[in-house]
Amino acid sequence: MKLINIILHFLFITCFTAAAQDVTFTADAPRVIEVGEQFRLTFTLNARPSSFTPPDITNFYVLSGPNQSTSTSFQIINGKSSQSITISYTYYLQATTQGTFTIGPATAVVDRKEYTTDPVTVEVVGGQKPSPTPQDQPAQSTQPQELPDEDLFVRVITDKKSVYQGEHIIATLKIYTRLAITGFGSNEMPDFSGFWSQDIETPTQINLQRENVNGVIYNTGVIRKVLLFPQKSGEIIIEPFKLETYVRQQVSTPRSIFDDFFGPSYTNVSKMLESDPVKIIVKPLPSGQPATFSGAVGSMHINASVDKANVKTNDAVTLKFTVRGNGNLKLVESPKIDFPPDFDTFDPKVTTNISNTLNGQTGSKTFEYLLIPRHPGNYRIPPVMFSYFDPAKNDYYSLQTGEFMMAVEKGEEEEAVSVVSGLSKEDLKILGSDILFIKSGHFKLFRTGKTLFGSPAFYLVYASSLLLFIFIVLFRRAHIRKQQNIELLKNRKASKVARKKLRQASQYLKQNLKEEFYEALLKAFWGYLGDKLNITASALSRDTASRNLSSYIDDADLINRFIRVIDDCEMARYSPQSGTEQMDTLYSEAMKVITKMEHNLR
Repeated sequence: MKLINIILHFLFITCFTAAAQDVTFTADAPRVIEVGEQFRLTFTLNARPSSFTPPDITNFYVLSGPNQSTSTSFQIINGKSSQSITISYTYYLQATTQGTFTIGPATAVVDRKEYTTDPVTVEVVGGQKPSPTPQDQPAQSTQPQELPDEDLFVRVITDKKSVYQGEHIIATLKIYTRLAITGFGSNEMPDFSGFWSQDIETPTQINLQRENVNGVIYNTGVIRKVLLFPQKSGEIIIEPFKLETYVRQQVSTPRSIFDDFFGPSYTNVSKMLESDPVKIIVKPLPSGQPATFSGAVGSMHINASVDKANVKTNDAVTLKFTVRGNGNLKLVESPKIDFPPDFDTFDPKVTTNISNTLNGQTGSKTFEYLLIPRHPGNYRIPPVMFSYFDPAKNDYYSLQTGEFMMAVEKGEEEEAVSVVSGLSKEDLKILGSDILFIKSGHFKLFRTGKTLFGSPAFYLVYASSLLLFIFIVLFRRAHIRKQQNIELLKNRKASKVARKKLRQASQYLKQNLKEEFYEALLKAFWGYLGDKLNITASALSRDTASRNLSSYIDDADLINRFIRVIDDCEMARYSPQSGTEQMDTLYSEAMKVITKMEHNLR
């Protein structure tokens, strides 16, 4: 009987947990496809429905469906059980007509409650054959072929081309490809000169999505999103974005009986991509700015509060002034507040709670003032004024808080302070400076008329100081000449910088952070080579590395080991099969190569 109760209790908890979860019902399909292309339309539900009603699919040819699949998971954590279920209904469709079509919502009933999916929009473009690439063409040479520009490029896309000074812009750095990308090399990000920039959080792994570009479907990925605030009016140019990309390309080999068994051979081809510059027109803010305007641009509102209305002298009072909304919040300056002269005030403590999103910079900025009343009485803190420019409405807006009345009573430990009528606090401080206290205790007396000037000690100190000055000047000049030799400075510090990055890679290895580990190794090797041989980052490649190392080192095996470590990092960085053992082996080889390379390049 006890066993039966336990089982019933267990089933009750499981059913209750499953029923308590929120029901979600979603639809998923590609955003853009070509005429004749087959694709999947999937409806996913996280509960078991009593009925499922699919939408009317009329614009696509149904190859099969709905194909139902169910997955269930169960877990117990700290004595609490939970169960989740996922049911999918999949259709295999084929596009037959060019155009933009909307697939209506599907309906499911769970616990007598009806749920519907959102409509799905699918764009169908005319089928277009991709431009021929070297892997599509008959192989004539063992050398890699040039990659067509129209099949692989990068762009800097802005959501606005004309804005007001201080109005935000969203800049998106994207890659477009119709080829098989295996990895990325060096890059050169725009410095966004003329803008105050803030990065928008994006996934570290680039997730490629299909996109229609002038009737051609590309796989596109977002590399970086940046929130820009122009700081001056006029024409501002966003400089090109550069990215080195590695593409998998088939190469020919001499024909043999083993070709059909082992298949074709491939290599990674490097291509440096460069976006076009982007011109932004920045309009100056309109005239007629309010006196309290200090550069805030966006849509904002304010509020202010004090923590006490009745206090005693020398008690601390806090006044908080908060600006909330959307705009250049981080650049908002503290307002000018006319505090009573009998209050001691301090610089405000600034607290920000701001998020950089695709809608701009949103959140709040709070200025916290500490006030200390020194004399009893009734005081008034006037309203706090704040002004901002709203670019959406093309107008200035002035806001103000309410006034604050404060009653200050005499404190029990208040010191006797004499107040001179008509004088400010600054005047009182100067007034007390002409009274000196009588000194007590031991002190030294000096003979009148006796000075250090002209004595032997004076000439000794003077000569020593002159010699020390000459030595410092000569030492400083030698140090400056040494520091001006950038090539020598980088060469001397190359090994130290490389080993620092290798230690960072060792930490990533211990934490089993694969991508960070390989990135740290690559930075260590490329950085060491560039600093040691004075090669700019944009000129670094396998060919330049091999060619320049051959000019300094006669050990061909060492050069090949150096290049092999870089190649292994590039391949393993994007290989899902690479594990901890491979990372250990590669790290050990990297340490040996750097040590031997430093010995040969001295």
